[in-house]
Amino acid sequence: MPGSANSLWNSASQPMTPRDQRLALLLDDLWRTHFADIPRPNEVVVGFGFPWKWRLGRIRMSLDGRTSEITLNGLLDRPEVPRGIYVAIMAHEIVHYAQGFASPLPRAQRHAHAHGAVSHELAHRGLGATEHLLMEWGERGWPHLRAQALAERQPHRQRPVVLAPCAARANVL
Repeated sequence: MPGSANSLWNSASQPMTPRDQRLALLLDDLWRTHFADIPRPNEVVVGFGFPWKWRLGRIRMSLDGRTSEITLNGLLDRPEVPRGIYVAIMAHEIVHYAQGFASPLPRAQRHAHAHGAVSHELAHRGLGATEHLLMEWGERGWPHLRAQALAERQPHRQRPVVLAPCAARANVL
């Protein structure tokens, strides 16, 4: 249904988790308060995805053009991540959508970040402070969060097995 974030995630194949549902409500609120002039000709879904090392979020459109997916880094699915970080990432991705990237809307320019287009649009819509919050958190909070998540994911990492060269020469002509 165009006009609101869907309750299904990943091209309508998986039900949303409660945290994904909160993201959908946050996306709808953000769209209503700051992007009300931007039409949604296709369905927009949001949720947590793969735990990337460097990327915080992305937007992409399905091959059939019916759905645009906003994906937040799976490492951000933690209670200690400030709400403002989610707002900043989703606002950034909505700007891409509004400018015709990963959406059926016409493209505003050839490259998504040309001439600071995203920063200018966020500032124009009263969301410039969220971008500064994201940059500041990216320098201080993100490295700590990544290191913590890596330590939790691999608590018993073993040393790699070093294979000794084999002295026997089998099947050699």
